[in-house]
Order: sequence, then structure tokens, then C-alpha cells
Amino acid sequence: MKPPAWLTTLVEKGSVGHSSANPSQLNELAHLGIVCVRSAGIRRTVAVIDPLQLVIWLQARYPQHGIDPDQLSTRGGNIVRSGGSKTGRCSHAVLPLQFKWFGNPTDRLTQVTWAHGMAAVMSDRVVELTLPARWRLLTIENWEPFFRADYADAPVATMVVYLGGNVSDIVIEALKTFSVPPESVLHFGDYDWEGLYIFQRLQRAMPSSRLYVPENIEALFKQFGDRKLIRRQNRRAAFDLGNRECRAIIRLMEATNAGLEQEIVALPASV
Repeated sequence: MKPPAWLTTLVEKGSVGHSSANPSQLNELAHLGIVCVRSAGIRRTVAVIDPLQLVIWLQARYPQHGIDPDQLSTRGGNIVRSGGSKTGRCSHAVLPLQFKWFGNPTDRLTQVTWAHGMAAVMSDRVVELTLPARWRLLTIENWEPFFRADYADAPVATMVVYLGGNVSDIVIEALKTFSVPPESVLHFGDYDWEGLYIFQRLQRAMPSSRLYVPENIEALFKQFGDRKLIRRQNRRAAFDLGNRECRAIIRLMEATNAGLEQEIVALPASV
């Protein structure tokens, strides 16, 4: 199991910047008398007091299992490398893609949706779905709107995909593998930094993606905008402030200092 970079530096150099240290691990090491914190003006560093005990502590906390993580599943490899299943870009190489299909009544996917309320396919088998020459895709971030979505009367076959609040890159990448690409892609999610970032990730995978913005969005922000949504979120470094699809929502977020839950917004009338 590989220790964090700050601990590796601490062993090799005997000291490390205080800001790079993990607070809980630093407190434990300081309590054991293995390290101390030194100050020089405004600069603080973590210094080793007992190098031998630090090595013993590291060996106990990050044991070498003799297992090649590259030979394990994605989740197992993450655990062996860093001690946690969610420490990599993903925990599983294959994940379910949950969706509803509204098409010809004789379509197998339509019948599955009618019979069971939804359908699903593993992300590595999306390419095997039998799709018509014309169809449209609606991606939905949260469960409640996905549950309500019904496009049985749509003039063109429509797939509604549930992304989930913290969609995996595996699922987004799977949307690129349809044997017949959709003629249009519309995304419906939360109107806050996290929701817009999910859309931008989708758009990078499917460049033709559009963001659903209802005509009454300004009135909804004024009436239901929630400042707590913005207060507890940090804009991602990879977020594109100049994204054309997001500009109107960004302006509203900045003007109201609030975000908007998608459950307050009615589903798109069409895709």
C-alpha cells in the first residue's frame, strides 16, 4: 500500500511543509512524539523527531502486501495502492447505465420500460443496444425527475438516462459508444456549480449536448433560489466559465448568489 506523497517526502527529507500534511495523521504522529511542528515567521514545517519510529509507523499503516495492483480489479487495485476504494478516477471499470426507452411499441426496450418502469445495460455493452436510425437522448441528473419522465407520445424515439448526482466517468464515456448516435442530446440537471460541471463533462464526451434552460428560469431563481447550494460548493478548476450553454445560468447564479434544484423545474416538454 502506497503512503501519501507528504509522508514519503517526510521520510526522505526529514521535513515537509505544514500545509501539505494530512491533519489527522499529523496529530497522531505529533501525539506519539514522532514529529513536531516548527515555525519560522509565517512559515510552518513538520519535522521528524524520531526517524526510526516514523518508518515503523509507516510500515504498520501502509503494509506491503506483495500484490500487484494492476492485476486486480479497479476497486481492488485502488485499495492496494492507497488504502481506499475511491482513491482512483473510478472504483469499477464497468457500471450500470439506467434508462427509459420510449419508442415503437414493438421495440424490446419500450416493452421492458413499460413492464418494469425502466431498463438498464452494463456500460461495456451500450454498443450492443439495437437502436433506430433516428432517436434522441435526454440525460437527467437526479432520481425524482428521472422517475417522472414519460415521453411515450414523443414523435421521435427517446432515451432518458439517469446519471445520478455524482456520475462516473465510466458512465459518461459509455454514452459515446452507441452504435447509432442520437440526433440530439439534452441535459437536465441542477442549476448550480456541480450541476453545470456534470453537464460540461457530458458535453466533452458528446459535443452536441445542450443544456435545458426553461423560459421561466429567472422567475424560478428569484422565487426558489437557494444560497446554501452555492455556499457549500467550490467551482472546479476544470470548469469553463466561457461555456456558451452555461452562460445564462452562471449570470443568474452570480446575480442571486444562489443555485436552483432541478426538482423545482418542470421536465422538458420535448427533447
